Amino acid sequence: MTAAATPTDVYLIPGFFGFTNFGEFKYFSHAKRVLSEMLVARGLTAKVHAVRSLPTASLPRRAATLLETIVSTATPNSVIHLIGHSTGGIDARLLLVPGVTLPTTLAVEPVAARVQSTVAISSPHRGSPLADVLTSVMGQQLLQILSMATIRSIRLGKLPLPILTRMTKILAPVGGMLGARGGLVEQLYVDLLRDFDVEQSRQLEAFFRLVRADRSLLPQLAPPAMELFNTRCTARAGVRYGCVLSQAHPPTLGGHVRTGLNPLDQASYGLFQALYRLTALQPTTVPPLTQTQRSTLREAYGTVPTPGANDAIVPTLSQVWETILVAVWGDHLDLLGYFEDPRATPPHRDWLRSKSGFNRGVFLDVWAKIAGFICAEAQPT
Repeated sequence: MTAAATPTDVYLIPGFFGFTNFGEFKYFSHAKRVLSEMLVARGLTAKVHAVRSLPTASLPRRAATLLETIVSTATPNSVIHLIGHSTGGIDARLLLVPGVTLPTTLAVEPVAARVQSTVAISSPHRGSPLADVLTSVMGQQLLQILSMATIRSIRLGKLPLPILTRMTKILAPVGGMLGARGGLVEQLYVDLLRDFDVEQSRQLEAFFRLVRADRSLLPQLAPPAMELFNTRCTARAGVRYGCVLSQAHPPTLGGHVRTGLNPLDQASYGLFQALYRLTALQPTTVPPLTQTQRSTLREAYGTVPTPGANDAIVPTLSQVWETILVAVWGDHLDLLGYFEDPRATPPHRDWLRSKSGFNRGVFLDVWAKIAGFICAEAQPT
């Protein structure tokens, strides 16, 4: 375990949705609170920071932003741990590449040399087919709608039925989605914006200006681009690399039945179904798995996931990198605490009705495994 007297900084790095703060809404709100408590319980008092990332900027630019954040906020001579959700896990890996060149005047090595561990949560180490879809002109508009709908559902609860229904109509026909649907997307954007007050709307518009200004990231997350990335992104000696995996149950007719008769829940499940199928559109190549990784996957899921299995954003096998800390059933944002639990304080709001069975017990287990990894508790090799 890291000595309690050693200053420690932990950095939480967001994914390509990237919205760190909007008023009272914080990307890592639930996770930061729970992780801080778990570290203290293990005898480690650490400063836990949430990084403000550039949402769809290139991987080098995002890694440079991470570096700049660490330089400006880390305790002098502290040890550092990095936890990245989705693309945030790739940012952390890039920062740690020996000899990496980033678009910043700051020196990388003095910071990278202080990093002891990095954990990637639901990260697309081998890319995601969804990135190809979102790279198109129509896909860029769709990303804007998905981002705003996610913020809205997490802040205020379930999306209104008409909006859910229209989103599903855009997403469901994969071929048609890339056609002439721009007017519907634009109207959805306007309708979603009505649910936010003036200041929140201003913040949202500023966020999307950043997205429109630099959209270099999505092509870099396509599977062929990540294959090239992995040939060049070598690991740093002395750093422990861990990953947390998520997989949603594939959408089925039975899933619709279990969802019940509520039209709102049915529409939410339909949206999940469309995203799941888009992410499975071009199955990711099966990575070379160690025997330990295969055993962990079988224990968690009953079998090694198929190449098309995913969490509605990233294929599950794409998320495997080095030590698997834990693998769970859940969608892409469940692991951050965005599952339905209105009785919690503050309440947890679900993102998608994926019928994956994710709950508070699983959430706490995931973050206990991450806290243990930071504190160098025994892990599978």
